[in-house]
Amino acid sequence: MNIYWMDRKKLNQTVQKMIEPTSVVLDIGCGIRPQTFQKAAVHICCEPFSQYVERLQSIVRKNKWQDRFVVIQADWEKAIKLFPPYSVDTVYLIDVIEHLEKKESLKLLKKTEMIARKQIIVFTPLGFLEQKHPDGKDAWGMDGGKMQEHRSGWEPEDFDSTWNIYATEKYHKTDNMGHFYKQSHGAFFAIKNITMPKDLDKKQNKNISDRIGNFGATVSRKVKKYFIERTSDKL
Repeated sequence: MNIYWMDRKKLNQTVQKMIEPTSVVLDIGCGIRPQTFQKAAVHICCEPFSQYVERLQSIVRKNKWQDRFVVIQADWEKAIKLFPPYSVDTVYLIDVIEHLEKKESLKLLKKTEMIARKQIIVFTPLGFLEQKHPDGKDAWGMDGGKMQEHRSGWEPEDFDSTWNIYATEKYHKTDNMGHFYKQSHGAFFAIKNITMPKDLDKKQNKNISDRIGNFGATVSRKVKKYFIERTSDKL
């Protein structure tokens, strides 16, 4: 594992350069803020909380992103079962793993290695950063307070040698409610470049291709249904 320490400004610039341009991205647990590192031809958002899904759909319509965004209501466990092996180019887990118990996040990370064809991009606070919402309300006034709680803390050493770590000791100046910390809290990106197995025989390749084809057909049906519903709403 390679660990690169730098200041916040350089961190964002460096990570942007490390991300490969791709066509299909899977954005797990994106909430109402989909990743903005790349503009993919197909951007699949998997979000479990219904209020966030509704807001996200509204954002997609407002920005006229319907031609490339697919919003699916699913938690991480459903997401990793839904997508076939090597069915997307890049998997994003931006501010996600700290919201799960460590055992759950380790399972999620392992499973995404079978879904991604090119990269997995993770972003998380450096160490445990407490975040609670006793009243149940989140920073956007919705009922996602429980969803926003942090349940685990992460260090670069939690990732094995197949990951590259880009970190800074000063990143978060405020909590998610906008209150300033007494001192800045660190954060880091973990990036894994995927090497597709070379020993896949023709039967395995065909099976994966068939599953990806079936998945693509399912997504196409959902997108078509989405457009029909939106059109009907306007009539």
